[in-house]
Amino acid sequence: MKISYSKTREQFPLSTKKIIKKTILRTFTYWFLLSIPWIFGILLSSSRPFGFFILFKVILLILIGFLVYVYQKWYFAVYFYDLTPDYIQIKKGPITPKEITIPYERIQDIYVDQDILDRLFGLYDVHLSSATVTSGIEAHIDGLEKKEADGLKTVLLDTVKQKIGRKDITNTQSNISETLNL
Repeated sequence: MKISYSKTREQFPLSTKKIIKKTILRTFTYWFLLSIPWIFGILLSSSRPFGFFILFKVILLILIGFLVYVYQKWYFAVYFYDLTPDYIQIKKGPITPKEITIPYERIQDIYVDQDILDRLFGLYDVHLSSATVTSGIEAHIDGLEKKEADGLKTVLLDTVKQKIGRKDITNTQSNISETLNL
């Protein structure tokens, strides 16, 4: 698996702790969801030994954990984000990739947050919001350490301020020119 690189990802790299965090979370979620039918099977059928179900669940937990780990390594490798001169581009997902591109002028808010597992692993997510629904769901870079998250947020805020400032100056100059020509 070749890792997707960009200048931005090299400057503000994702933490490999993200792979472990996502593996643990997804493994236990899938394992729990798959355990629900077995619990009913144990309760409804007394003919099978209880030890069989325990052994099967342990083997299933190991198998699910391995498959989720491989998928998360692949997801980590293809996760791409870059700051271009005009917009931020984020691509994620190895099987069905999702890409979001947000022009700096449309960014309304940039914030850093953590969920419970992020706190345990020392990870942070940088969220970008604009007026679209997609940005609220997809426009975030997750799995950064504190220094990288704060650095990326600062660079994004500076770029947004610069783009908005430059646009305001251009609009003001064209408005003045139009007024003088009348």
